Amino acid sequence: MQKSDNIKNQAIEKLNRRPEKALISLLRSQTIDCYAKSLSSDLIDKLESIRDLAMDGTKLAVDAVERKDDGYLITLDQLQSKTLFIADEETQGYHQTLGGGLCNLSKDLGIILNVIGNSNQPSLEFLTWQDAVNEIPGTPVEGKSRTSLIFQNEHCEKLIVCERGPTYDAEKIDVWDQEKTFYGDGFNFIFIGQEPFDSDKFEYIRQLKLLRPNLKVFWLVGGNQLKSLYTEYKSFFAVVDVVSLNLGEAAQFFGFEDLQKKHNNADELRRMYAREISRRTLRFGASYVVITDGAKGASLARQARGGKVEFVYSPLIQENSILVDSQVREDTGCGDSFAASVAAYFLLNPDRFKLKEATNFAHYIAGIIYQRSQPNLAEQDREFVKLAYQKAQQSGAFVGKHENFSRNICQIKPAEIMPRGPRKNVLVLIIGGNPADPSQPGVTGACAALEYLGKQSISGEYPFAPLIKIVPRIVSNPNANGRLSMKFSQADEMTSDAQKGLFCKEMGNFETTIKNGVLKSDLEGHEGVYLLRVTLLEALEILSSEDFIELFGDIKFWHFVTEDIDERLVWHAKKCGVSKEQSQEVIRQQMRDYLIQALGPQYRFSRIRAGQQEEFNREMTNQLILRVNALLSGVFRQ
Repeated sequence: MQKSDNIKNQAIEKLNRRPEKALISLLRSQTIDCYAKSLSSDLIDKLESIRDLAMDGTKLAVDAVERKDDGYLITLDQLQSKTLFIADEETQGYHQTLGGGLCNLSKDLGIILNVIGNSNQPSLEFLTWQDAVNEIPGTPVEGKSRTSLIFQNEHCEKLIVCERGPTYDAEKIDVWDQEKTFYGDGFNFIFIGQEPFDSDKFEYIRQLKLLRPNLKVFWLVGGNQLKSLYTEYKSFFAVVDVVSLNLGEAAQFFGFEDLQKKHNNADELRRMYAREISRRTLRFGASYVVITDGAKGASLARQARGGKVEFVYSPLIQENSILVDSQVREDTGCGDSFAASVAAYFLLNPDRFKLKEATNFAHYIAGIIYQRSQPNLAEQDREFVKLAYQKAQQSGAFVGKHENFSRNICQIKPAEIMPRGPRKNVLVLIIGGNPADPSQPGVTGACAALEYLGKQSISGEYPFAPLIKIVPRIVSNPNANGRLSMKFSQADEMTSDAQKGLFCKEMGNFETTIKNGVLKSDLEGHEGVYLLRVTLLEALEILSSEDFIELFGDIKFWHFVTEDIDERLVWHAKKCGVSKEQSQEVIRQQMRDYLIQALGPQYRFSRIRAGQQEEFNREMTNQLILRVNALLSGVFRQ
């Protein structure tokens, strides 16, 4: 009996054994960050011409950044031989520092643990490229960190141009073999950052976790991983203890519409995004989720009892901060420092992790970074770190709301606004596909239905046409010519109209290059039903807008289902072909469908049975007409 008890106690002790080392391989994340000293007007034009290639409008991954003569040669696409040369005279040179998300986190983590650490903390060990070993001591590997060029001034929003990977001799060096040797087989805490698509690290760590359940994993998700996260890496969440995601990048993975410049001050919308991303990530199996949003804020969430999510949001890093330097406002590295602070708390006491205290501490540390020109903590910040730790322990959840919500209920929903009651005009918001893409009518039910309803209205085939107005989307794509739910406009004309305030602020793309929008005048002057095709994010904004409540007696929210759209691609491809963009839209629609189901629109169109293009167009149109007729028969009150 005693022998059995000893074996049992040994097994329990093995499961509860604390990590001996915190291992961080920087080979995939390390960058030489080059900050341009100034930007010429010609250079700003060059940068704006490639900004659309960046997934979030800020971070652009390129094939190579090489030093050539008196400047940098950027290889945008090696297969297509697309390059861009930036001469030094256009920037007046660069300030250089060692950076990269996991690298910044490592620097901060080292200082934080040195200030607030204890005798039980695991030792920090690094695997680094040879050119960075003087700045981050560790096991060196022969090779060069990737280069990142950072451009920003008062006339140009930040644009980061970064190589996809480091430079090394692949014939001599097996990077993955180096990393496996580095990780070893002990009881460790492993940090993961940027990885290539074909990396074996995820499966390797999954197997390690099965063999040693007490292995701890912290994943700082990179932008390149998010592109294939849903298909390639989704299951990996189940073995991750802490995962850190950037809000804007993660929103794209989860199928939400992009957060644009006009949403910078939309605090409640950004908080909803953070709640929903946290909820879904926890449902995938992660234990803790960090969502960072630059200087706008960050959040920390974990699984709670009863199928709940415990969530703390830290808004506006610059508020409630420790005063360091009131003259500096720089958000580079704020998200990494927030994640590093959470990691420090987890390393020091993983079994009794205090969510609110950790969030407070991370908020203060990110506030220090916001007041520094460098993207990470330095030796002169040690006293500030000590003060941040003291303040975090003394304060409650000052950093905004401490919430609990269900892991099964979608957190994306419109703000509650009291309706004004039925009137003559009704706005119907139709969700389905990208309303600004002229190439989609053959695939997307919503677009096909509006196009064919418009044709029937012109021909007189639809008898209630005078009571219906299809609100057109103004787009800069010439393929919109001939469409009834779209109007083509030259880009310069759209820019001029936008400057005059003729577009609705809730709809359209008004980033550096204006691509689409809806004119205010098209939402006035008609007494009847307005049919407007919008994205999910636009629908949320409209349903939350007091301006629209005043303008319309009622606002409906209808949705075309997309369950079988991937099957329809087969016969659509035979006739029209399917572009890469259309395929991506299909994936976004499938994920969006989950959110819409949770929101509960007033009406969802039934699944289609069409087997060919014309049958599909007719069936979609008939379904829309049936619902519009029902609305009309209720005199706009249904």
